[in-house]
Amino acid sequence: MGYVALFVSFILLIVCIKDNINKMLMPKTLFFMLWTFILFLSNLNLYNIIKPSDEAYFLILLMIIFFFIGSYISKINVRKNKKPNSLLSINKKMNNFFLKIKKIYNNELKTMLIYLLFALFIIFTLIDCVIVVESLMDGIPMHTIRHWRMGTFGVDQNPILSRRTFLEEIFRNVVLNPFELAVPPYAAYCFFNPKEKAKKKYLILVLSLAVLLLSSLAGGGGRLGFIYYFGSFLIGFLYFYKVYDVKKKRKYIKTVFCLLLFGVIGTFLYTQVRTSAGFVKQFYTYFALPPTLLSIWLPKLDGVSNTFGLLTTFGIHSYFFRGLDAIGLDFLVPEIYDVTFQHLLNAEKFFQVGYGVGNAFVTPIYYFMIDGGYFFVCLASFIFGILTSKLYNGLMKKNNMRNFIIYCLILYGVFLTFMRIQTAIPTYIISFLIVFFLFDNREEECVCQK
Repeated sequence: MGYVALFVSFILLIVCIKDNINKMLMPKTLFFMLWTFILFLSNLNLYNIIKPSDEAYFLILLMIIFFFIGSYISKINVRKNKKPNSLLSINKKMNNFFLKIKKIYNNELKTMLIYLLFALFIIFTLIDCVIVVESLMDGIPMHTIRHWRMGTFGVDQNPILSRRTFLEEIFRNVVLNPFELAVPPYAAYCFFNPKEKAKKKYLILVLSLAVLLLSSLAGGGGRLGFIYYFGSFLIGFLYFYKVYDVKKKRKYIKTVFCLLLFGVIGTFLYTQVRTSAGFVKQFYTYFALPPTLLSIWLPKLDGVSNTFGLLTTFGIHSYFFRGLDAIGLDFLVPEIYDVTFQHLLNAEKFFQVGYGVGNAFVTPIYYFMIDGGYFFVCLASFIFGILTSKLYNGLMKKNNMRNFIIYCLILYGVFLTFMRIQTAIPTYIISFLIVFFLFDNREEECVCQK
């Protein structure tokens, strides 16, 4: 079944690449590039990694097929003679919705607010970095420190979380952490935008690198930040590529190469600090793990009570219920919320995966299966395909800073499907709201037309 899933994913990738010619990277193309790569590595079965079950591969196959169907349903032309309640009528309404979004998006960034958030983020993260450095000097390993950062406030007791007040934790989760997700695409857009002044470009570049390095250190050597940061710069270069003359193209190609090289070196160094395993093994197991960990989880999900979409959409509703609980109205919080939250925490549990232990890389299927079994895997994957394609089409109608940041956030969410479905993470959802908040209502000139 693993080879069948790999073959189907590869064929769908070829179809997407053909559709992606002369266009910015589509979410569906990234999705199939990622999952074809994951399935290829998984089928190699190296380093004694536990071989995934046929059921795990079959569920992955369902996910990629229905994602593909959803992404292509969004391309169907709408005919006026269709009934209002038909699928094509819904498609037309979605087209009109994204057409309106296009007009709203043409806004200008609140620059002073951005600088204030940069300053606050650096100050608060420096506090964590001091604790990390002191802990390292006391002989505490980096992987232990990383577990501290990934802990749950009010539940886990460790030097990083225990010193925070409730208000500080709220401020970090609602403002600073979502802002951090917007920083890489913002910095990339500024850096490659030919209309930005050189002084501002390099100031934002330095500030964004400070955010990246401090956050990674405070997080115990996190590497995803490097991938997202330098991936955003690569996308930013491609976004503006057509407006450059030959001289500037050569200049920026060298710049992008240096940045990507810096990213690879940074990821390598953090890998060496966090683990004694070789870089190649770490890279392989990083992306080959999802089907294996999903396979280990599936028997444990048999018989669990379905959460009917609440786990997949946890990032949307969770702070509402947590707010009720914080102000003493916990009697208004339904029991299913606590069950859903526990499932979210369970994804971080460690299991023996053959070469060692692994956690977190449970894939979106873990969330879909808990929400509604096989049916929900198909339905959620289908909706995911529609939404990402619709958002992409709407954002590409007008090339400006806001749309570019949102576009990168969507690609980031698609990329992280090797771990989870990002709609379950509140910080990710709030990052979109932060992007809207960072712009006022004045129009921004389009600087790059397709």
